[in-house]
Amino acid sequence: MNDMTSKVAAWRSRINAQTFTIAIAALVIYLGFGVLNPRFLGLDNLRDVAISACVNALIGLGMTFVIITGGIDLSVGSIASLSGMVSAALMVNQGVNPYLGFLIGLAVGALCGLVNGVLVALVRLPPFIATLGTMSVFQGLAYVVTDGLPVYNIPKPFVMILNSRVMGVPTSVVAVVICAVLCWFLLRRTVFGQNVIATGGSEETAWLSGVNVARVKIWVYVLAGTLSGLGGMVVVARISAAQSEAGAPYQMTAIASSVIGGANLMGGEGSIGGTIIGALILGALTNGLVLLSVPSFYEQIVTGLVVVIAVTFDQVGKNWPALRRGTKRPEGTETPRGEDQQAQSGSGRMEKATTPETEHA
Repeated sequence: MNDMTSKVAAWRSRINAQTFTIAIAALVIYLGFGVLNPRFLGLDNLRDVAISACVNALIGLGMTFVIITGGIDLSVGSIASLSGMVSAALMVNQGVNPYLGFLIGLAVGALCGLVNGVLVALVRLPPFIATLGTMSVFQGLAYVVTDGLPVYNIPKPFVMILNSRVMGVPTSVVAVVICAVLCWFLLRRTVFGQNVIATGGSEETAWLSGVNVARVKIWVYVLAGTLSGLGGMVVVARISAAQSEAGAPYQMTAIASSVIGGANLMGGEGSIGGTIIGALILGALTNGLVLLSVPSFYEQIVTGLVVVIAVTFDQVGKNWPALRRGTKRPEGTETPRGEDQQAQSGSGRMEKATTPETEHA
């Protein structure tokens, strides 16, 4: 357990420096667009940037938890589409109360996440394969709900929940702030958060330390599904309509937000603050390129390049001792991670041979 605690402490120390670096990069990007077009730094335009970043931020928060455990969820965009379609169809076609429709949309997202979690944690499918399959299933269901037809005339109370303003601040931005604070508290101040980090750092070590790895993974995917559902309903409220493919654009950008924000696709690393900054960077790129009259298809090229650059700098920082973040071990005591895990995995396999993980749960 002490080994797991020390890993969590080292991870926290590193994340602080990592988030600071990403924030500096975001500041440079914002100032750069401000120099190229002074309208970019106007209050109204910055509000637009924040609104455009909301869906990526919401879905990215859940994705960060998944990535920290060493997984990936390719179905988040389809979950967003399905949640929005089900919620809108029930309200418009069945006369369901808008507030109940909102809760049903969240429940649909959570249910989809539960399916992903069970496939990954209990059926033991690789996360990439499991969520690639459910991505197609959820997207197909989004078409089935209304035979592929869009849903219009969304009730005004539903739109007001996520597309109005509180003291001048858009409610979607308020929702992101609340979710980010809750996710930060969950990740940094609870035992569950420590278990998430430990699972991503070394699943076998976490299991030997008493962590219910299967349960952690299931709840992480449920969280990702719920936030994806919320993101889908933000889209519905924003355009006052539901479309079967409305969540598709956020499939990869949510992952990009997490990766730009410092999440390591190998697991064990990720930051709530970094993900929010990553979403704001993507929002700035989208908005800034429009202001500069750059054709929209160049946006995807720039977004891809930013992701590649972010991951490259992260890898260089890990492999170059002078840039390595976090505390440094005393000379002569450093143990290569691969050897450490190899030694632990040997005993872990022996334990697992006699005690299945499901029984341990």
